[in-house]
This record gives sequence, C-alpha cells and structure tokens, in this order.
Amino acid sequence: MSNNTYQQAKLIIGDKEYTQFGNVSVNFPGNSKINSLNCVLNDSEAQEGKYLNKELKFYLNYGSEDNVPLFRGFITQINPSDKDIKITAYDGRTFLQGKEAQTISLTEKDNYDGFTVSQYLYDIIQDRVNIGGVTRIGLNMINETSPPALLKGVRGERQSPYGIALKQLKASQDEDSINDGTIYKYNIDMVDDGNTSNIVFIKDKPLDSEPSATFAFLDGINKYTHSIRAVPSYITVSTEDGKSVTYTDGNLPQGLIGSSLTGKYTDTASATEAALFEVISKEKNTSEISLMVTKGFDIGIGSIVRLIVPEDELTLNNHRVVSKSINYSKSGTTCALKLNRKPVLISDYISSS
Repeated sequence: MSNNTYQQAKLIIGDKEYTQFGNVSVNFPGNSKINSLNCVLNDSEAQEGKYLNKELKFYLNYGSEDNVPLFRGFITQINPSDKDIKITAYDGRTFLQGKEAQTISLTEKDNYDGFTVSQYLYDIIQDRVNIGGVTRIGLNMINETSPPALLKGVRGERQSPYGIALKQLKASQDEDSINDGTIYKYNIDMVDDGNTSNIVFIKDKPLDSEPSATFAFLDGINKYTHSIRAVPSYITVSTEDGKSVTYTDGNLPQGLIGSSLTGKYTDTASATEAALFEVISKEKNTSEISLMVTKGFDIGIGSIVRLIVPEDELTLNNHRVVSKSINYSKSGTTCALKLNRKPVLISDYISSS
C-alpha cells in the first residue's frame, strides 16, 4: 500500500486484502480488447497454485475511496521468485477468448442462426463461463446493438467464442450514423457495478458530443505528443469484371493521396458508391494524441474530451479516448491516454457481394 496519503490503493485477491504489494499496471486497450493487470506481490512464500484463477480487484482510491474497483479480473499467470511474486490477471472475457476459453464448433445441425450477437454471448457465458457458482462475466447490463447484429450461416470448428462475436459485430453498423459519412461502431467492454464486472456493447459517441472532461496544462495535462494522420483524397476500385473506377475528392484537402479498395463489386455504380464512402468516411479530427494526465483516471474508453493547448487544431476539436493505461507505485500514479485513431471506413461494413 502507498505511503502517499492522497492515494490509498487496495488489492483484494479472493476474499483477502493484501497490503504488501508493489508496482501495479492496468491496461485498457480499447477496441473490444481484453483489459489486463500486472502487479508485484511481496509474498515470496506463496504456493504457486494459491492465486491461480482467483478473482482480483484493484481499487486505486486516488483522492477518495472508490465504490467500484478500477479493475476486476481473474489471475491467469504467476511468476514467483525468492523475493516476490508477479501476477497477471485479465478481465472475465479471457474465458471467451484466452487460453482459458473453451472453443466452439458450429455446424449445420448445431449453430446460432437467428441469434443476435448479444443473445449468443448471453447463452455462451451462461452455459460455459459462469459455471461452478462463480460469476466471471456479469450479464446484468448486456444490451443490444442498433440494428441488432445477427449470426447467420456462421460455421467452423474450434473457434474462439469471443472471436465469433467480434467478427459478426463488425458486420453491423448504426443505420442513423451513415448520413454524415461516419460509422459510429460498437465496442464490447466491461462495466463494474460494484458486485461484478458486466459485459456491455458501447457505441462510439460523435466527436461533437459534450465532453466528459477538459484537460489543460494547469488542469490535468502533464505532457503530450501528437501527429496528424493523412486521409486519402482519391480511391481506385475494381469491379468483378475488371473495370476500374476512381473517385476523387474535388477539394483535395491534404493534397494528392491515393488508396485502393478491393471487393466483389458487380458494377461500376456500386464500386463508385463504395469509393465515395471510403473517401468521406472519416472522423472530423485526424490528430492522434498521446496524453499524460494527472486527473480523470476513471475516464472511460470512448469518452469525448477537450484539450486547451497552444495548437488550434487540437483545441478547436474534441477528441475520443481510445485506450488508457495506469501505473501505480509507492511514489505515485501515472495515467496515459491515447486519443483518436484511424477512422472506421464504411467500406469495412458495406456488403459488395
């Protein structure tokens, strides 16, 4: 536990609180990837099997006592030494995708045709994960996407249950979001209610949404770096019969930058439409930012934030949190945010068959 009176972090494994622990790093990678925690526990005499598969909760308690843990997961790996023991834990989705997961085979006779991705995950988690009286993934907050992402014709042997869900989710998009050329896609995340960590579908917010936090040099920013991402000004597409179509953004906002698009386009009209969407389907903000902050440690992935910095292109636009990492030690806590990312292109979702 830290000697810093402003933060009194707490680590609980199973039903026991441990006060003698060192560095803790928590990673929230975003994009539906599994959250993880690594820590050093000063318990060199522990038996190797003592902690495996135990639930781990880490409360940061930065400035005040937290009602829910910053991280809740299950210990999957331990590395003991004569001085301490290193522990790795992942959130409950590891039982859907990690080494701990049971693979699934879908056949013509045994499949999930007609299920939504949400219904499919509910069934898999209930039957294969939350067994033996242990709730590894909460289902109290599970929701549907709009429109519902459906499983149809999905077949294969020994597949990752979570991988199936992610693939089918990618094939779905919010119908109302296509009007401005941007797709606000859904991500799968975990939300803790104080008793368990629940699986949820979270849709990207538009960048012009009200920011959930503002960062400035005198209010939360330690340091930052940024780069500008180029976007294509023209796209070349080929149809199935070999005809080539090129769509060009007449304004050429960032100069002549080309790209190509592949797909089973049956005619030049559908190929041109796909190319059009590929060009205009980008976020308003093309800056990619790495931000070290001294506040907002509980900010969620997907949150919209505002920056007050010298660069106008950063101050005049909102930004989306796409990943977060927190490192705790006796000397203090650091938090790194990644803002913005390569935009989601409509061609990733359009069916060209």
